[in-house]
Amino acid sequence: MEDTKIVWHNMSEHFNKEELHYRNNLQLVEENYNSIDIWKKKVSSGRVAYFRRCLRKIPVSGRVLELCAGCCCLGSEVSKLSSVKEIFCLDFSERLLEDIAPKMMNYLNANKKKITRIVGDAYNLQFKDKTFDWVIIDAALHHIDDMDRFLSGVKRVLRDDGHFLAIREPIIPKLRPGSKSAFGKYERSLGLTENIYTKQEWNYFFRKNGFELRFLPFIPEYDYKYKLINRTPLKLLNGSLFAHYLFIAKKQSRSNLN
Repeated sequence: MEDTKIVWHNMSEHFNKEELHYRNNLQLVEENYNSIDIWKKKVSSGRVAYFRRCLRKIPVSGRVLELCAGCCCLGSEVSKLSSVKEIFCLDFSERLLEDIAPKMMNYLNANKKKITRIVGDAYNLQFKDKTFDWVIIDAALHHIDDMDRFLSGVKRVLRDDGHFLAIREPIIPKLRPGSKSAFGKYERSLGLTENIYTKQEWNYFFRKNGFELRFLPFIPEYDYKYKLINRTPLKLLNGSLFAHYLFIAKKQSRSNLN
């Protein structure tokens, strides 16, 4: 299968250098990540089914940019959508994009003709204004240090009335405010950025930067426990005892902001 293109963009001074060191040098020797078979197992354990359920619900189309793409798992699934013309998968880890992503794209039967891998910085998007119909991100928005800088860049490269989709992002449940102190404790000890916010805080970030944010309840079905929750009145506790949502943010035009 023909390989995808890979290009390099300039990095800014804003990204977390300790996190890049972890992704390039430490993560791939940890027990949970030290072989491609483990990466495939993680994907097969319910993540791909989650992505497919999500993409059946959300009409991603046109030109797409995936930020913090890592192993390009989500991007691979998006590439197979007939509604998507092309997708650019950007991550600051050259190691993940060069070593892991091609293997995962093969494993997931990605449409490689549509994919361009970009080694670059999510704070320094080197695309023209209004380039993309959708910008997407999977389980990485909470790693952003400077949300204003990040979201302003996303807004700039989105076309008028374009959309930003964030999936698998943590939210502090209403009845468990104490969960914030324990979140990402190990990762923070390594210098990684790990943030968790309430729905109100997330909404503030997006509205401040020119987006209308909608939270769509979306409980995963990784195992029997999650499937049980999804099919019983327990799902009504979403947002109170646990919190599983898709973030769908629409870029606001100047007329909508006035």
